[in-house]
Amino acid sequence: MTGAADAEARYRAVLWRLEAYFASRTDVKNWKKLFLNGGCFWFAQFLHWRIRNSCLMINRAEEHCALAFGEGLYDITGQVSKYNFHPASEREISFMKKNYIPRFDVKKLEQYLESSSLADTGFYCYGDLQKIS
Repeated sequence: MTGAADAEARYRAVLWRLEAYFASRTDVKNWKKLFLNGGCFWFAQFLHWRIRNSCLMINRAEEHCALAFGEGLYDITGQVSKYNFHPASEREISFMKKNYIPRFDVKKLEQYLESSSLADTGFYCYGDLQKIS
């Protein structure tokens, strides 16, 4: 699998697992909104740790974060326009960590993703080169 195809497969696998997780939750109606209103940084960073040569991007005008990989820019909705996005600086990443607060239980979701079949697909966290288990 090419680098771009591998990255796309990793992105799709995470989306599939998120959909399965939130399908079991009766208290969440439109789960993707959670990742457009505070959870965008968590989603982009979660993918960034797993997709080699990806880049965290920020749109300060819309206060939105997405991940660039391959030839595109992606958030929870799929490929998005690169308009007004730029690579996030360390200062902007620090800002997002403090201000883009997910409205879901991050620990529960991460435990689910790490214990799901996602771990069996050989996803590695490139930041520390440890396999998810």
